[in-house]
Amino acid sequence: MSKRTLLNYYSSGSSSTPQNEENTRQPKLPRVEFRSSDIVCDPGMRKPIEEYPFEIRDQVKKAYVLRGPTQLAGYTFSPKWQSGDWRSFQPHWFQTYDWLEYSESKDAAFCLYCYLFFEPGKPEKFGSNVFAKVGYEKWKKALERFDKYAASLSHNNARMKCDDFMNQRRSVTQKFYKYDKEEQNRYEIRLTSSLDIARFLIMQGDAFRGHDESSTSLNKGTYLELLDWYKDKVEVVKDAYDNGRKNCQMVSHHIQKDLTKACSEEVMAIIMDEIGGKKFSVLIDESRDVSIKEQMAMILRFVNDEGKVLERFVGLQHVEKCTTAALKEALVGMLSSYKLSISMLRGQGYDGASNMRGEFNGVQKLIRDENPYAFYVHCFAHQLQLVVVTVSTSTPAIVDFFNYVPLIVNTVGASCMRKDALLVKHHDTLLEKVETGEILTGRGLNQESSLARSGDTRWGSHLKTLLRILVMWEAIIDVLEIVKKDSIKPASNGGAFGLIGKMESFDFVFILHLMIELLSMTDMLSRALQRKDQDIVEAMHLISGVKDSLQDMRDNGWEPLLKRVKTFCAKNEIEVPDMDKEINARGTFARRRQKRREYLGALVMKES
Repeated sequence: MSKRTLLNYYSSGSSSTPQNEENTRQPKLPRVEFRSSDIVCDPGMRKPIEEYPFEIRDQVKKAYVLRGPTQLAGYTFSPKWQSGDWRSFQPHWFQTYDWLEYSESKDAAFCLYCYLFFEPGKPEKFGSNVFAKVGYEKWKKALERFDKYAASLSHNNARMKCDDFMNQRRSVTQKFYKYDKEEQNRYEIRLTSSLDIARFLIMQGDAFRGHDESSTSLNKGTYLELLDWYKDKVEVVKDAYDNGRKNCQMVSHHIQKDLTKACSEEVMAIIMDEIGGKKFSVLIDESRDVSIKEQMAMILRFVNDEGKVLERFVGLQHVEKCTTAALKEALVGMLSSYKLSISMLRGQGYDGASNMRGEFNGVQKLIRDENPYAFYVHCFAHQLQLVVVTVSTSTPAIVDFFNYVPLIVNTVGASCMRKDALLVKHHDTLLEKVETGEILTGRGLNQESSLARSGDTRWGSHLKTLLRILVMWEAIIDVLEIVKKDSIKPASNGGAFGLIGKMESFDFVFILHLMIELLSMTDMLSRALQRKDQDIVEAMHLISGVKDSLQDMRDNGWEPLLKRVKTFCAKNEIEVPDMDKEINARGTFARRRQKRREYLGALVMKES
């Protein structure tokens, strides 16, 4: 939606929500809204306008007019036998008739303007009811019928009503209010300043509204506070708000929503222009938001005119069910809302959930049933994530290690005092190492840092946590000693005592160095696989290279690793066990070991 369209729709005499303070004090009724996600793209599947609640009919008409008629690009229209020949809808008809729409479900043509502004109570003129509700599907004489329909009185009346509806300056309300040029200029200034603030907040990703937006509030929210700052800095803007009409201040939260939607539609229009009639792929994932609602995010991936691979975020779609049919319907609905057809889809990228990648009933299978060229690729970075998690959790010692890591991070960072003590201890350790020449100084080297918490869904974050523990080892031990000494509660005292004992064991140090080396390899691969310009051939080469590195580490890397671990243990006074000494398996009782020896001895005597 352009600024001129906003100017026409939100003119001073429009039917937009009045902004004066007295109205806001009245009890508010539940607001019925029509969202852009409620638009039905297929004209054959829409319900009549008169079936919508009276309060939102104008919203419905406005949403459909701004979206425009459903004119599919790159769609293959199926032929059917008519009058002794195979005939089908022709895509070049869209260029001749701007009102023309096509329904995939009914294989019929419709008129957007007659759907929105056709009056069912009046006698039907030529084609009004057909093009508004039933649909025209006789393709032999389609051009002749389209020309007659375009010249009919009912169709032209519907177009005039649409023009008058979108140009509120011609409305009846506007005729009652005669504004001078000065008032019109003030309105343009208010609209421009409100739109500028909305664009700034959208670009920064900040919230618009505050908890208390009354005139006596100390913080009315980012939008209103920024508007007040704007008025103080620019005298023209202040005059436009102070001397303009009080019922059109452009500060209502309804207006803020409309401005945000307008910006979103402008951005999506640019993205659709970039795609044009090109083939594209979709990347989809679903997740719960803070309000415990399942949201499906969709990204379009395509190659632009310069040959560059681009990824564009399309939006979020609330899905009530995560079933295969519901997700497929949401995907098709989002594509159709931007006049994109599944026939142009050439790739699908999902995670490994069964409802997405299922071979027989997954979303990718349902899409491929309609378009066999929409090949499915399981995200390589996600596959790597699953492999790392599976391998790491298959060894009890490593599982135990990762159970202690968050305990260490949480204990050391449980309070501001402990965090401050950790930073001070780490700072003193760095200064001491710099003075002894153990570490070097330079830009980006040996900076002060704090412990980072690892995430549950991304194992790349575990590498960052382990590196911080290794670098801040002395400081962490010192803080745990302070917690053990100063804690009043026995639980905190015992917890810190146990963590110190765990960290000062050879097993913990060895697994720490081992996992840092392994996760460093996989993290580099994960970052490379997530590049936007990555292709599948190079991805396979990267995976082969990491597999070779892991195999080389298994064959030749144990001695260097053990040497680094022993050096670290000697530096931090950690006991290194005798590697040649026989050590009983953990969890085996002495009595059970003795019975096993007697049983084996009896077998040897029997065989001899």
